Amino acid sequence: MPAYIALLRAINVGGTGKLKMSELKAACEAAGLRRVSTYIASGNIVFESAKPASAVQGLVSGLLRERFGLTENHTVIRTEDALARAIARNPFADAAKERPHLLLLVFLEGVPPAGAAEALARYEGPERLRLDRDQLYIDYREGVARSKLTPAFVGKALKLQGTARNWNTSNTLLGMARALAC
Repeated sequence: MPAYIALLRAINVGGTGKLKMSELKAACEAAGLRRVSTYIASGNIVFESAKPASAVQGLVSGLLRERFGLTENHTVIRTEDALARAIARNPFADAAKERPHLLLLVFLEGVPPAGAAEALARYEGPERLRLDRDQLYIDYREGVARSKLTPAFVGKALKLQGTARNWNTSNTLLGMARALAC
């Protein structure tokens, strides 16, 4: 049975999207997802399901909306294989080793339209950006707090919603998904 990673946007961040992970886990299990586990309180779920990714995405999004009343949250689904490929394709290996907490992997809800990479290239700042299919890598080499790279700029350039995880979290989620195969 395939392992999936659900990455929820705007959960328990800045006072929005309040959601207890124990309640989310219980709701996912009640909805038929198997071997459910969560990681940190920002909306990461790892589980198994025989359903295709699109059905799983709809199921988790429906739970957020119907069970928890969260309508502004987005759910991005990745399979174990897709997450492994995203990690393997990281163009900033130096950042992964030297400052993994400042390397973000933005999981997009689809493939950006033509011209998105060019729109991102217009950003002038110390960060390094690389768009690759349905993910964006951001190396905040001088720190996130001082950065002028805003989610609004990224969203406008890509014309897509997404959710970001730092390098450490992305790798932990992959490890959790791989453990389901054991």
